[in-house]
Amino acid sequence: MDSRQRGNPSGNTNAHVSANLRAARQAIGMDLRTFADRIKDTGRAMSPSALSKIENGDRRVDVDDLTVLAFILGTTPAALLTPPEDAPPPTGVPEGQYSSEELRAWARGQAKLTTEDLARYWKDEYFNAVSSIRYYENLIMQYADGREGNTMHRATYEQRLAAAAARRDEARLRLLALDPDALPAPRDDAADGWT
Repeated sequence: MDSRQRGNPSGNTNAHVSANLRAARQAIGMDLRTFADRIKDTGRAMSPSALSKIENGDRRVDVDDLTVLAFILGTTPAALLTPPEDAPPPTGVPEGQYSSEELRAWARGQAKLTTEDLARYWKDEYFNAVSSIRYYENLIMQYADGREGNTMHRATYEQRLAAAAARRDEARLRLLALDPDALPAPRDDAADGWT
């Protein structure tokens, strides 16, 4: 006799929800019994055992439960669905096609997984990084001039400047991979902001 499985097996998204749910609950120091009691207060019922099974990936979460769980934990459904850093992509999303940052931006509603929207996302990230570079360059200049009001050591400003420059370069590379015509060619003087 054939053994048939009802529905599809749990996928990566279920694993993401399980891991994120446990992390969110533990971050606020809530035990499973208290969690179950708080859920009951919303008019839904879920035992501590059922919650443990969800956190262990042995039970699925429906969308109604997901919204209640997020509400009780003081987070969002999107945060529970978002893949952790370096996790496999959500169920149904091709492996290796999108960066973990792009998948997180998608889950948070910041970008669709289309070439056009990802190009827009990376262009925004690029310009944010360029703006940060200018900001930290200005602070370093003020620091060098001995102006008051600088509350950090110069080395801190330089570290942040280096991080912003690395982010700019990362955004530029991904943007140009998505759309080679997205940015004009960099100029030698780099005064136009296309640094």
